[in-house]
Amino acid sequence: MADGHRLARRARPASARGADAIASPQRVARHLARLAMLGLATLSLHSVAATRVIFEVDMREEIRAGRFDPTQDLVGVRGGGAPLSWNTPILAKRVRDGHGALSSAGVPVSGTSTAAAQRGDTAAPTERESDRDSDREGDRDSIWTVELNFERAPIGGAVPYKFRIERSGQAADAGWEPGQNRMLELVADQVRVTRVFGAPAAPISLSRAGHIDALMPIPTQLVSPRTLQVWLPPGYENEPTRRYPVLYLHDGQNVFDAAAAGAEWSVDETAQRLVVSGQIQPLIIVAVSHSPQRADDYAPTRILANGEAQGGKAAAYARHLIEEIKPAIDARYRTRRDAAHTAVGGSSLGGIMSLWLAMHHSDVFGAALVVSPSLWWDDEFPIRDVARTALPMSQPRPRLWIDMGDGEGATAIRQLRQLRQQLVNRGWDRSSLNYLEARGATHDEASWAARVEGMLRFLDRQAWPAEGATPPAIGQDPFPPSRPTDINRPQPRP
Repeated sequence: MADGHRLARRARPASARGADAIASPQRVARHLARLAMLGLATLSLHSVAATRVIFEVDMREEIRAGRFDPTQDLVGVRGGGAPLSWNTPILAKRVRDGHGALSSAGVPVSGTSTAAAQRGDTAAPTERESDRDSDREGDRDSIWTVELNFERAPIGGAVPYKFRIERSGQAADAGWEPGQNRMLELVADQVRVTRVFGAPAAPISLSRAGHIDALMPIPTQLVSPRTLQVWLPPGYENEPTRRYPVLYLHDGQNVFDAAAAGAEWSVDETAQRLVVSGQIQPLIIVAVSHSPQRADDYAPTRILANGEAQGGKAAAYARHLIEEIKPAIDARYRTRRDAAHTAVGGSSLGGIMSLWLAMHHSDVFGAALVVSPSLWWDDEFPIRDVARTALPMSQPRPRLWIDMGDGEGATAIRQLRQLRQQLVNRGWDRSSLNYLEARGATHDEASWAARVEGMLRFLDRQAWPAEGATPPAIGQDPFPPSRPTDINRPQPRP
């Protein structure tokens, strides 16, 4: 704009001004191109504009049932995707707009109707009017509201969330709305959510990309049977002689759609886009659902948690995956069956399960995605296991992607750095290890979905590079190795 202002003030010959009176085709084309670019810039800015969300939750039924005491309890909203977090609530406030004002829903909340106020009518209200005023007062006192700004929408455009009654000293599983997570769809510049606390979740719009086979559970005596879903790459049916690398993912019910948990990883959409655009080579993705005994299946050791024994059956689940699921997949689909073209991945407990499989079954899984791993399990057993597992230096190291969101807490980040140090001590380097601390990410599906593209690119370039391709070097690690750390020595607290 400043350059244009200077040009406008510059003295110009009369002949030049006359020549400009009739624009040439070239000048018109250039002008239209500038307008088009301006339009694209405007659209781009609009697409990343923040979304303002107004939550209004009606606590009337909770108050009447004695489950919520407005004089002592608070109402919070938690979720996945900044500014929401599952770990820390954003507190709502009660709607109290004062005499004669409107509530956030636009309803008069004073004791005098709007029409009466305009007439200047100050007569005493009738008994019926008093009852209505009392109801309005109760309505006003039962509504809690909070406003948030979402700077960017997650992949898929939806954020999982729940309201929770917040009170001091409550258990971690107390106060939540019943049922599955609710979904907040960021579809406009401003979104308003107005509903009753505990209202049933609305039907979730399922989004899927590509061809996905749903397979019946494979009979087993090792663990509880579980369903399988198999994503096939574009062009699979058109290349009958081609074989494909395979990625097995735990918690498979959350991988391709949000039906089970109210949120998803959007692996199918991301893989479809990357394969179709030629950014990664085609692969097969097998989503293995978890059973009701999730902690038992995914944790290598048994601990006492929440008053009950959990974990310790990872070896049995590994046998089911290796001896029963993988052979069935290899028989049904055109897979590349060797470890160099087979990877496994998962988050949280699924993350430590993936790490354990890579450490103890690298002859089957040549790569693992260790996403937001629950390294706290059994006094940091996963880290000790890496330090103590026998690994000859002559044995190739499985390719590992390890990550954590910096919003998962200082302890989680410290544990991930400790894991990285032990891996480096045991022979991993930048050609076999990708380390990531994801800025602003928390422990939820939306955060993991945002990292799927990086995971798939890592597998494509580091785990199973195309024939003749030279794997690119991993970016400079922000935490270079220092002296080897004794894993058995107590670590300083952050």
